This record gives sequence, structure tokens and C-alpha cells, in this order.
Amino acid sequence: MINAISDSAIGAVKDQIDVSIYFKTNVRESKIAEVKTRLETLPQVKSIIYRTPEDNLAAFKEKHQSNPDILETLKELEGNPLGATLIVKAKDLNSYPEILKAIDDPAYAEIIEEKNYDDHQLVINRINQIADNIKKFGLIISLIFVIISILIVFNTVRIAIFTHQNEIAIMKLVGASNWFIRAPFVWESVISGIVACFLVMLIVYPGLGLIQPQLVKFFNGANVDLVGYFNQNFLAIFGGQILGIIILNIISSSIAIGKYLNV
Repeated sequence: MINAISDSAIGAVKDQIDVSIYFKTNVRESKIAEVKTRLETLPQVKSIIYRTPEDNLAAFKEKHQSNPDILETLKELEGNPLGATLIVKAKDLNSYPEILKAIDDPAYAEIIEEKNYDDHQLVINRINQIADNIKKFGLIISLIFVIISILIVFNTVRIAIFTHQNEIAIMKLVGASNWFIRAPFVWESVISGIVACFLVMLIVYPGLGLIQPQLVKFFNGANVDLVGYFNQNFLAIFGGQILGIIILNIISSSIAIGKYLNV
């Protein structure tokens, strides 16, 4: 669940990152189209949005509509002071340097006013760092729960076997094999674990339905689809849990009953 939430949150931030290429005001549209065509041939590029000087001017006015001084200054200027813009989104955050390298051509130096990648580089580095820290945190939490689970299962099985120590001793004395004695306890613990896993499924899915709308609201409408994540990874999540339960219970039961087989 931590991985699903972190991936959705980081994905939402990544979707907001792009590179805007600002052109000078006197650049012909054919030159801009040439740059756009070259970028579209790059495999790292996900999408390109072309914004005309008129679009940029309208967006600028809307952004500063509460500032009359700026609007008044625009009226005094002759013509549109803003040029066209290409907004480029990459398929991967690490692809932006390659994209910008493609347009760092001396032929384009005279038509490009600015590229705002440097502002996003710090954000990208922080996102990657946060993702790495979340993965480390998730791994640590998983290891802690594994240790706790081993201790709980082992001690629970030991208590169950302790209550049957006399029966175990009698079966051993009459010639029962170690596996014949061990098998019922192993199967009982395995079946109990599998039933517990199915109970977890019955609890988790309604819980996800309650948590998901709150997460979407918290992340400002980001696509946090926990139910979809669990559905897509159903076998990996719950199949892995069942397999882990079986292995853990077999090992714990075998170790816990071992001392009682030495009669």
C-alpha cells in the first residue's frame, strides 16, 4: 500500500514536470515547426504542445489580471512582447537532458530565447531522492513485520504444541514417526494461515475503498487507484502472502515441535 501511494504521488508530480522552450518574438513559424519536428523524432519525447504568441499573451494577462500596472504596461507596448513556446513532456524524468541536448544546436541558438529545464532539475533530483527513501523505508518496515510475524507464529505454534506434549510423547513411545507426529501441527498452522490471508482480503478491499477518495482529495485529484493497484498485482501480493505463510508455518512448526520429538 505504501508503494502504491508513493508511486501515485510521485507520478502525479512527474506529470506536472515539463520543459518549456521559449522562442524569440521575430521567429517564423516554419523555424518553430522545424524544431518541433526534430523533437517528435526523439524516442524520449512523450508529447509536445505548441503555444502561439497569442496564446502566451492571453495566459499572461489572465495570470496577472489582478495587477493593473502590468496590464497597463502591456497596453503601452507595440505588438505582442511574447514569442511562441513548445512545451515538451518526456516519457521519463531522466530523458530531459537528452531532449535538451538535441536542441542545443548552434543553428537554433539565434531563435531560442530560453529553456527552463534548470528550474526543474532540482525538483527531479528531489523526486528521485524521495522515491529512493520511500523504497528504503518500505523495505525496513517489511523486514520489521517479517521479524514480528516470525516471533508471533513461532511462539503461537510452540504454545499449541506445548498443550499436546503428552500426546506427542505417547505417540513417540508407541513408535510413531517424526513426520506422522509433525504433520498435523504443520497442516493446522498452514490452513490457519491461509484462512487468515483470506480474512485479510475481506478487510483490505473495503478499507481501500474508504481510503482511496481521501487520498485523491489529499493529492489534489491525482490518480491514486489503490484498488486497481491491488487488482493488477493480486497474485503477487496475496499469492506471495500465502506462499510466505506456508513456508513460515512449516519452518516454525517443525522447529517448535522438534524438542518434543526427542523422547
